[in-house]
Amino acid sequence: MMKRFLVPTDFTDSSIFAIGSAAGLAEKFGAQVILVHVVDKPTKSDELAAEVERVLKMDELKNVNYHYQQTTGDVVDSIVEQEADLIVMGSEGASGLESFFVGTNAEKVAKKAKCPVVVVKTRTDLTKLKRIVFPTNMNREDDEMIEELKYLQKEFGSKVHIIKAFDDTLMTAREVEKRLTDFAEFHQIENYAVAAIAGIDEGEMIINYAEKVMADIILLATHNRKGIDRVFAGHISSEVINESHIPIWTRSIELPSL
Repeated sequence: MMKRFLVPTDFTDSSIFAIGSAAGLAEKFGAQVILVHVVDKPTKSDELAAEVERVLKMDELKNVNYHYQQTTGDVVDSIVEQEADLIVMGSEGASGLESFFVGTNAEKVAKKAKCPVVVVKTRTDLTKLKRIVFPTNMNREDDEMIEELKYLQKEFGSKVHIIKAFDDTLMTAREVEKRLTDFAEFHQIENYAVAAIAGIDEGEMIINYAEKVMADIILLATHNRKGIDRVFAGHISSEVINESHIPIWTRSIELPSL
C-alpha cells in the first residue's frame, strides 16, 4: 500500500506542479504527503515563510494530510534517504536552469531511490491513468515492473500498451508482437495492446508512441547497472525522463555487471 508520498520542493513552478499532482493521488490512496525542502543550512526568513504559507494554502492540499519539512545536506541524498512509498517530483527537462528540478537531477533521484518515482513536467491529474505505456525488452529485469504495472492497472482501470523497439533487418514486426503477446499472457496482464516499433532511437520511439496513443503515463524501469555498462543501460530511461512531457513512473532496478 502507498501511504507516504514524498514531494521535493523549492517553491519553483516545477515543484508546485509536483505538489498539486501528488495531492490528488494522495487523496485517492489516503496517503500522507511530505513536502521536503532541502537547503544548505537551516533557513528562516520572512520571504521563506511567505513561500511556505503560499504552498500550504494550495487548494489541492485541503483534503490531504500533509507535512512541511526543511532539511539540510546533499539534495539528492536527502530526498532518497527519506522513508517513502512514492516520490513525486517535478522536472524542467534537460535545459531547465531555474532550480534543482532539472532533468538530470530527476534522473539521479529516480536511479537512487528505493521506491517508485513519478516525474511530472506540468500539473497532472495522476488519478486518471487510463492509458499506460510499458516499454519492455522482455528480459528478466523487466519482470520486476510487472507487479507494479498490474497494481496500477487494477487501481485505475487502465489499458496497457506494451511496446518494443526492434531492428527490422533482424526480425519482423509480426514476430516481435507475437513475443510481446506471449509475454503479456505469461504474466497474466489484462486489457492490453502490443506494438512493435522499428528503429534504433528507442527513447524517441517511446515518447512518440506515448504521444500518439495519448498516454497518461509511461512505466519505465531505470536500469542502474554497476560498472561501465551503466552508461549504456541508463541511456534510454535518461532520454525519456529528460524529454518526455508525459509523466514517467519509474523504479530503479540494480543489474549486475556484464
